[in-house]
Amino acid sequence: MKTYTVKQIAEILNTNPETVRRWIRDEKLKAVQLSRKGGNIVTEAELKRFIKATPKYLSKISVGASIATLFSTTGIGVLAGGIVLGIMEYYEEKNKGNTLISVEELKVFLQKNIVKLNKKADQKRELIQDLETELGEISKRIKQYNYLLKNEEVFFDVLKAVNSKRSEV
Repeated sequence: MKTYTVKQIAEILNTNPETVRRWIRDEKLKAVQLSRKGGNIVTEAELKRFIKATPKYLSKISVGASIATLFSTTGIGVLAGGIVLGIMEYYEEKNKGNTLISVEELKVFLQKNIVKLNKKADQKRELIQDLETELGEISKRIKQYNYLLKNEEVFFDVLKAVNSKRSEV
């Protein structure tokens, strides 16, 4: 299980180590203190949970010392937080933390995700289109009801027609 020090987390999140200590004191970030001298240790799972739960820091993730090894072959200095987390999860799943991912593997991973995200975006566009159609129908009905309320002669004709239908039943 991978662990991080306060200093490493500060580097990864491009923030001050004292800020990380405050998160630990405020119990926003869970840590274990093995000894006073040793400082706080945070597990990788806990760091990921914190990053996902704190969107402000997703965009501030810099590739720190431990994460940099994932990307040493690509020369990437800083990546957007969401991308780093996705690639880290892929890395762990694929390699179980034992080896580096090749540039080709990363390209394949990114291409597969582009296809998945395009499908998801198409589904969302279709949903939006259906909702816009439904909203159009609702707006049309609202206009009809407003028309009835403003035009008493039509309103009474409609009321008479409805009552006549009900009396037939």
